[in-house]
Amino acid sequence: MRLQKAASMTLAAAMVITTLAGCGSSQQAAPSQAEATTAAAGSTAAAETTASAPQKKADTVTLKLANNQPEENATTKAVQWFADEVNKKTDGRIFIEVHNNGELGDAVSCLEQAQYGGMDIIKADLSTMTNFVGEYNALMMPYIYNDINHFWTVHGGDIGMGILRGDAMKEKGLYGLTYYDAGTRCFYNTKKEIHTPEDMKGMLVRVQQSELMMSMVEALGAESVATAYSEVYSALQTGVCDAAENSIVNYLDTTHYEVAPYFVKDDHTMSADILVMSAKTREKLSEDDLKIIDDTALESWEMQKDLWAEAEKTNEEKLNATGKVTITELTDEEAAKFRDACEPIWYSYEGGKYKDLIDQIVAAGK
Repeated sequence: MRLQKAASMTLAAAMVITTLAGCGSSQQAAPSQAEATTAAAGSTAAAETTASAPQKKADTVTLKLANNQPEENATTKAVQWFADEVNKKTDGRIFIEVHNNGELGDAVSCLEQAQYGGMDIIKADLSTMTNFVGEYNALMMPYIYNDINHFWTVHGGDIGMGILRGDAMKEKGLYGLTYYDAGTRCFYNTKKEIHTPEDMKGMLVRVQQSELMMSMVEALGAESVATAYSEVYSALQTGVCDAAENSIVNYLDTTHYEVAPYFVKDDHTMSADILVMSAKTREKLSEDDLKIIDDTALESWEMQKDLWAEAEKTNEEKLNATGKVTITELTDEEAAKFRDACEPIWYSYEGGKYKDLIDQIVAAGK
């Protein structure tokens, strides 16, 4: 069951810039009383909107935030709210300039720039973060979470926050601001319904560039395929791969359902995104402003949870409405077969390097 915690915030209003141009004449009729009243109300509303919009001053510090999601994505909305709130709470001292759709580059290159202060804030995923801090692998182990409550207990508690703002991040010149819900990742394919790992035997499955994810696919009897995310649609269409995996939100948004109509809710990875800040950038800001940034980032996490839960519900309804997609719900017995196949990975991955963390994660679900 998806955690349903009501957010106490509303999205900050977007800036509205109204330009009025016109030329008058002595022959032009005067506006009616109704027209004058309407115009006055419009001017007042515009002034109020502008006053509440993000502000820049002469001494404003501008920070760049790299986000690889599109404008309408739930996470993008939360990121933009975070940026607007920081600007408001710092009285315009900080302006966070949000760049969506990966226009500043891929997450790895942005994180590398952040290490020396060339980038300020990056929205990344945990799979990418494992290239910098290995402990994130423990949070991504397949089938390790009992449900979404277990997932958020781990990420929001000592385990997840200890990694997010721990020494390993500091050593890399990075600072974790918050986690976001990146959805429950599931398999989808071009061939048939999947109920057990046996149904996946021999399938060519595209996964993220992660040794852990590749190990998971192999444990399920399939073969992993290295394909860029932007090429997954054509790879499924042409048979370069038979299957892929992602959240149901991205499954619809990327239109992968058109070429891979069989979606199974195996929930192999409950995945988080992460908002990361450069330690070098933080050195330039006051303690008061850093606290505002940190606290507001965590507030945006609560908002994003609700936005994502709504997006998942809406997208599943849209997929069902197409009449082209088969969504398979696993029985408890079927789900147990997937978990049993992958549980050995938890303790064998990288020579059992994350055993203590794994034990803590499992214990948190009891």
